[in-house]
Amino acid sequence: MPELNENSRFVCKFLDDESFSIAHRKFLEAFSDYIISFQLSEQQFHNHMVLNAVDLNRSVGCFDGRELVGLSLNGFGRWNGVRTVYDAGTGVIPTHRKRGVSELMFGMMLPLFRDEGYGQCLLEVISSNEPAVRLYEKLDFEKTRSLYLMQAQELNEHPNIPDGIEFREIEDPDMTFLAGFGDGEPSWQNSTEAIERSLIMKRVIGAFSGDDCVGYVAFSAGVGRVAQIAVRPEFRRRGIGGRLLAELKADARPGYNLQVINIDGNLTESVGFFRNRGFEVILEQFEMRKEL
Repeated sequence: MPELNENSRFVCKFLDDESFSIAHRKFLEAFSDYIISFQLSEQQFHNHMVLNAVDLNRSVGCFDGRELVGLSLNGFGRWNGVRTVYDAGTGVIPTHRKRGVSELMFGMMLPLFRDEGYGQCLLEVISSNEPAVRLYEKLDFEKTRSLYLMQAQELNEHPNIPDGIEFREIEDPDMTFLAGFGDGEPSWQNSTEAIERSLIMKRVIGAFSGDDCVGYVAFSAGVGRVAQIAVRPEFRRRGIGGRLLAELKADARPGYNLQVINIDGNLTESVGFFRNRGFEVILEQFEMRKEL
């Protein structure tokens, strides 16, 4: 198994499926003081890996002796037609920060992935996390766009069902077809492929004019989190999008705020749609990319 011994203390190597529990514990420790809460149960951690196509056998851990002190979870797929490695979470436990652990992990794995034919590495980082942004810029990652986390406790409107439109569950959604309704490109974790990987954890509700689907919302069941929402352009401004959000609200369990994660900040119409219904931007991330 490839290893990188930069000094007598730290060793970076790939993890394996048996590392799941320790990876979960160290992930929580590494993100214990993060800007947003990352307190995931083991099941939620597993769901996070499924959503982001993480392969634990190709994710990297950094060890100080026998202790895992840093890890980088890697997902694999295609992004804009290019074979891509997605950073689904790189963290270092507090006692070992500012000691070059992240640089060691990236220095080990990225050349290996490049040699395997991967063309780029993709990640998101909170814009106010200046040390992390500087680290990725030092590693030659470039910002590609700003992504917003928007949240609402309640919706500003509770629209009636538009005339001639019926709302019902889509049991076997054609996500490639539905994604064509929207504007722009979703983030990695909201992509068509990510939704298809995690359909067991999601619901998709469609708006139908007769047998013709004219809008939809895909969301994480029970928790009020939008993955994708779109209405065909010729059916917009008729209350369909607002009604789809009402379906999302009705599904959310008590105590969960409504959220849309990683919406492209350049999509002013989409951002305005959410603002008009009571959502506020509570966090901004930079999407960053590095050619391999």
